[in-house]
Amino acid sequence: MGKFVFVIAGVFLASFAMARVESVAAHRGFTGSVACAQQWDDQLGNDAVDTQPDTVPDVSGSYDGSIQDHRFGSGEIVADITQNGSKLTGDWNSSFGGPGTLKGSVRPNGKVHARLKITGGHGCGINIQGVFKNGDEIVGKYQVTGCGKADHGTFDMID
Repeated sequence: MGKFVFVIAGVFLASFAMARVESVAAHRGFTGSVACAQQWDDQLGNDAVDTQPDTVPDVSGSYDGSIQDHRFGSGEIVADITQNGSKLTGDWNSSFGGPGTLKGSVRPNGKVHARLKITGGHGCGINIQGVFKNGDEIVGKYQVTGCGKADHGTFDMID
């Protein structure tokens, strides 16, 4: 019998507490504030989407620059990059390999990723990861893949 009374008392207290919270919310104007805040938030959300699009920087151009290769030392690189939205295509050549084609992408934060294929290289190519900065420069690192010996280095190209 003692457990039964305890359960009844618990149900009664829970019901009372829920009714009290609903009463406070209704009489203190919380419901209207929530609706007003939600309406304001919805309007802000639409404006925020319109004023902050995810645009990518324009990295198209004719670049030339330097390479610091792990195995071969210092060298030069040139690249002609065409851009369509975030997609990049083009041609490239360097002191250590090439000529070849370029295919990659640029992100809104300026990060550039591309695969430089070597013409006639049968899968031999270079993966680059760089950053577009100062409105005319791409700086980053690269890794040679599919060419037999592993190789890597850094590059700095200016338009």
